Amino acid sequence: MKSKRNTLMTALVLAFSLVLAACSPGQSSSSEGASRTKGDILVAYFSYTGNTEEVAGQIADLTDGTLGEIQRVEEYGNLQEEAEAEILEGARPEITFSVDNVEDYDTVFVGYPIWWNEAPAMIATFLESYNFAGKTIIPFCTSGSDSIDHSLHIFGEICPDATIAEGLTANNEDDIEPWLQELGMIQ
Repeated sequence: MKSKRNTLMTALVLAFSLVLAACSPGQSSSSEGASRTKGDILVAYFSYTGNTEEVAGQIADLTDGTLGEIQRVEEYGNLQEEAEAEILEGARPEITFSVDNVEDYDTVFVGYPIWWNEAPAMIATFLESYNFAGKTIIPFCTSGSDSIDHSLHIFGEICPDATIAEGLTANNEDDIEPWLQELGMIQ
């Protein structure tokens, strides 16, 4: 009888230890039960005027994420004509990206300016360039007049096996930290 009691006590102590380890400080859990660790967040962005770059930097600072810049290989000659044509024609301009190991990140913020009520074509190129299945993508944008809503369709179309989180039109820097808290990315 004493042997059974010792075995039961050992099993309970082990189970309790596992529960405590799963809830240890330094890890925060999302609604899906997965834990976020330092270094698993990528903040990828395309910025033409610097506004989106500034927001991306703030997000990277607040989340301890890695910042990665998406650039178009060829500079625009006439931004108005070329960028609008790319969007209307569904073009995929060649890009460069400053981070090599995109697949190592579990959460990927994707930032861009709104052009003609859409994401620039470089964002579609970026999304098609990597496998985001099973990852969480969090869109954000900057815009003088439009919200992010109309541009969000590309994420579901190009990355149907990713979880797409609530996006933000980040025109007011005071909105960024509460949005990240609401997403469970910071406390």
